Amino acid sequence: MLQTFRFLRAASLGCLCGVLEVANAGPAPRFATDHVLVCLKPGVYAAASVRAGADPLSALAGRLGLPAGAELLEPPLLGLLRNPRRPAASVTREPLAATPFLYLRLPPGSSVGECLHGLEHHPLVDYAEPDYVGYTAVVPSDPNFADQWHHQNPLKPSASIQTPLAWDITQGSSNVIVAVLDTGLADGPEFAGRTVPGYNFVDTNDVTLDDNGHGTQVAGVLGANPDNGVLGAGVDWRCRIMPVKVFDHSNLGYHSWWAQGIDYAVGHGCKIINLSGASTEFGRTVQRAITNAIARGVIFVTAAGNLGATNLGFPGYLRECLTVGATDSQDSRAAFSNSGPQLDLVAPGVDLPTVGLSGGLEFVRGTSFAAPLVAGVCALLAAVQPGITQTEAQWLLCAGAEDQVGGDTDPPGFDPQHGWGRLNAFHTLLLATIRIDQFGFTDGGMELSWASPANARSRQPYRVEGTTVFGGKWTSLPGTFRYGVGRTQWIDGSSPVGAGDCCRYYRVVMRPL
Repeated sequence: MLQTFRFLRAASLGCLCGVLEVANAGPAPRFATDHVLVCLKPGVYAAASVRAGADPLSALAGRLGLPAGAELLEPPLLGLLRNPRRPAASVTREPLAATPFLYLRLPPGSSVGECLHGLEHHPLVDYAEPDYVGYTAVVPSDPNFADQWHHQNPLKPSASIQTPLAWDITQGSSNVIVAVLDTGLADGPEFAGRTVPGYNFVDTNDVTLDDNGHGTQVAGVLGANPDNGVLGAGVDWRCRIMPVKVFDHSNLGYHSWWAQGIDYAVGHGCKIINLSGASTEFGRTVQRAITNAIARGVIFVTAAGNLGATNLGFPGYLRECLTVGATDSQDSRAAFSNSGPQLDLVAPGVDLPTVGLSGGLEFVRGTSFAAPLVAGVCALLAAVQPGITQTEAQWLLCAGAEDQVGGDTDPPGFDPQHGWGRLNAFHTLLLATIRIDQFGFTDGGMELSWASPANARSRQPYRVEGTTVFGGKWTSLPGTFRYGVGRTQWIDGSSPVGAGDCCRYYRVVMRPL
């Protein structure tokens, strides 16, 4: 029962996992009943370490006025931060917070509510909260398709995300690392040569083998190897995958595992994090980890949830997340897909073929599997724009999405059921790789032209900027846009045509939706 930090590491957080295992006989628990999460105010833990030397936790327990038998314990992540591994990629990032949170083990007879009430206004405490339980967003399904219809759909071509056309632009880069925060990853040819070491926060060790299958299925949708004579191909063919185990064999995981997994991925060079999970409860510890990741240049993708509800699960309802709902092979929103005003877009998530735990073909459904399609496209974006941010990725994905795919239930523009529309990998990659490849003079002024997605007329995603001095300040220019089939033209209306116009520099940039 979390007797000491040494027991935590040796027994692999045994009591936490045990709570979840016991819960399999009935409804999943909302939170752990034998501990809470405590975040101290900045500098408190460091100061205690200086004063107390080797035993700052006992000293802090005394200063917090904890009852007899209560104990503060470090999360496993802190030990990993003290002995950092070599990052899997050359990435310069600010250090993570020195104390993400501490576990507070409750003595027998104490309740979570009593503990939180006692710490609520303590001057040393930033916040304290329950260690809520989250779950992977999966819905069981029987096989009924033999093709990866989300790439190419012979029955309804418009319902696919057009990855074959996107692969003409890029198939990914091995410099991009995607962290799959899930149940782990199985060995097999679909991931051969594509993985980097991760960590298991369920059992606090380096063993990230999948003991459920969900994580392997998610990773297969995102990045299964192509051209190897086995099953199908993922969205990204070149990225490297980091398995970070934050769900147990029953698809359940504490918020504390999620938060440590996010911080671990950030500290070890990941550019994209996919968390195909949801929780019914808000958690500051997880929110802070997500905010920290995005601030350090990471793209964070999560699932909308599968309850068919009109509100998204946590963390999907956080505005900063890229949140994904699900569609079917007829381009209709899946009935189980949650909706809400924070939804960004939808992607195929019904009867997707992917690799299973045993290495065979399995068909899956759920927003769990729509999210890694978006994460895979984010990996493709990072291959062509290594410095891309969360906000930029959201713009590109939402501007490239196919609108009005759901009939009368999908009005033009944003709506809570479909977000900005259904994922289109090709459109998004076109927007990310704008190249002015034709220019000349017309009666109206300088004319520029470039390849653009078919939905450019409705989205109007571009802005043209110019400067008269190389390296000078870019300013937005007035002009006229003309949208054709697969191309956009723009005529400069800022000044009459003259000799000086030959020295003007132009660029096309995305404008916010």
